[in-house]
Amino acid sequence: MFVDEAIINIEAGAGGDGKVSFLRNRHQPKGGPDGGDGGRGGDILAVVDHNSSTLSAYRIQKAWKGESGVGGGSNRRHGKNGEDIILPVPPGTLIKHGDRLVAELTEAGQTITLARGGRGGLGNSHFATSTRQSPGFAELGEPGEAYELTFELKLIADVGLVGLPNAGKSTLLSVLTSARPKIANYAFTTLRPNLGVAAWHGEEYIIADIPGLIEGAHEGKGLGDAFLKHVERTRVLIILVDVADDVAATYKTLQTELAAYADELGARERLIMLSKVSIADPAHVKKQRSALAKAAKVKVAEVGLLSAQEHVGLDELNGQILELLAQKQITEEAVEDTTTIIDVPMESVLDWYIEPAGDKRWELKGMLAERWAARTNFANDAALERLHMILDRAGIWQRLRKHGAEPGDTIVMNGKELTW
Repeated sequence: MFVDEAIINIEAGAGGDGKVSFLRNRHQPKGGPDGGDGGRGGDILAVVDHNSSTLSAYRIQKAWKGESGVGGGSNRRHGKNGEDIILPVPPGTLIKHGDRLVAELTEAGQTITLARGGRGGLGNSHFATSTRQSPGFAELGEPGEAYELTFELKLIADVGLVGLPNAGKSTLLSVLTSARPKIANYAFTTLRPNLGVAAWHGEEYIIADIPGLIEGAHEGKGLGDAFLKHVERTRVLIILVDVADDVAATYKTLQTELAAYADELGARERLIMLSKVSIADPAHVKKQRSALAKAAKVKVAEVGLLSAQEHVGLDELNGQILELLAQKQITEEAVEDTTTIIDVPMESVLDWYIEPAGDKRWELKGMLAERWAARTNFANDAALERLHMILDRAGIWQRLRKHGAEPGDTIVMNGKELTW
């Protein structure tokens, strides 16, 4: 089954804790602090792999956790950094965090950092001063970033075949390329997009057979709007209308669904083809061609005649496709590349926020509060003393007084408590 969407939970590795250690040897029985720093937690990255074609792996494993950094050692030894986790994704993958687009990955090798590992804590060797020569504390490692992300795969093709179910799309794909899609005389034969490479006079292009649309597809009816996502990633559309249908109503339905999903899709460059003409009466074909041209607001000559099974109209169609793609290439090269690759940003480290949290309780919020709470060992009096000093230098005590706080009140930081 073709999988085009997966929701995963990722958590980068936590940083290793800093070490509390003092130099002790025969020559220095009371040496100074020599605790090393903890290693950084492993990041989680996504990279485009051209050998990958689906997101099915992320349906099976939905949670990914990076390796944590190793704690620091004595003699100022730095802990080992955690190994990164690399998630391979197919070309054409969109990555979203909620409603926000994080990245659009289209080219092999493109890489994005999805979650950054936590920083390792500093060892006690960093905290020796003239007045504190034997610091009995070190920093804890920070937790890694954690997100719920949506991976969404859209096909990337030069040409997309669009039509109602059983309009002849799969047959056309099979005669233009070596692809062998399922073909039968009933609706929704194609349940997943099929790709093929067409070659004509030494030129090649990729063509996608998109499952048939029906009225209301953009609202989830029929096979739903899931496959309209794939149409969005094609450069040129071929609109196939069965000669036996009410061609005006059919074209209106297709155009309405395309435009309802995305305005740009409704205006996408296209070739309009009347299909299965070899099995219809010539007079009926002429009448239907005129009706389709009127509905599409084009000249009659711009509506192509096609019968894929009998190879009628294929040379003309191939020529038109390559000409249109060449024009698109010139236009696209003239436009500045706007491929989206946006790293998930670290939260802004801007300020501390103070909120009442009950009787004589106050909560410090903001990235700085979370970071210092994560680094501090609240069970260590020396570490808490350092945190008090940091809060004092940041002006937090003064700000707390303005909010009505008093010494002895409880301060909450990222779920941890200390007494002012």
